[in-house]
Amino acid sequence: MDLILDINSWLYPMELGDKFRLVLATTLREDGYPDAGDWNPQGLENEGSRADSFEYVMSGKVYRIEGDEAAMESSSRLSAYVSFGGLLMRLQGDANNLHSFEVDQHMYLLMKKIFM
Repeated sequence: MDLILDINSWLYPMELGDKFRLVLATTLREDGYPDAGDWNPQGLENEGSRADSFEYVMSGKVYRIEGDEAAMESSSRLSAYVSFGGLLMRLQGDANNLHSFEVDQHMYLLMKKIFM
């Protein structure tokens, strides 16, 4: 998988070589059920949220999916593009790993630095 990701480096500074954990999710609910599609930290006080154990959270939408039209077999590559309010992400890799991405799908990105 190849990842290109814009982040707000004023809010969440990153240095070259920093290791981090990144999760993409369609809901922040721990039970996996769909949420309202907008993140409100106070809205999940009693239920808990996947965001609770992360330091940086963005909410956005998948706006484009590109495939490798030349290779129509299972080993082809896909690129999924997500906009987080102007901060952009491209995730590119094996189509088997990106098959569940859909255009206009709501997406959360959760990130936490790993200190070793």
